Amino acid sequence: MENKERAQLKAQHRKEMESLREEVVRLTSLLEQALRSKLEEAKSTAQPEPMLVNPQNQKANEVSQQAMYS
Repeated sequence: MENKERAQLKAQHRKEMESLREEVVRLTSLLEQALRSKLEEAKSTAQPEPMLVNPQNQKANEVSQQAMYS
């Protein structure tokens, strides 16, 4: 009798564990979707920060950019 009860408890435990795994997968998927949505929203509404140019360094910046694109 004890072995039968133990087997039933193990079977019930396995079912509960599988149910928990499925719930974790589902919730993880929902979280990923929400994060992707927020990221896309942030990208679409983000405005580029203005570049601050120091007049003393402007010539050096221009030379550096020319060298990069040459």
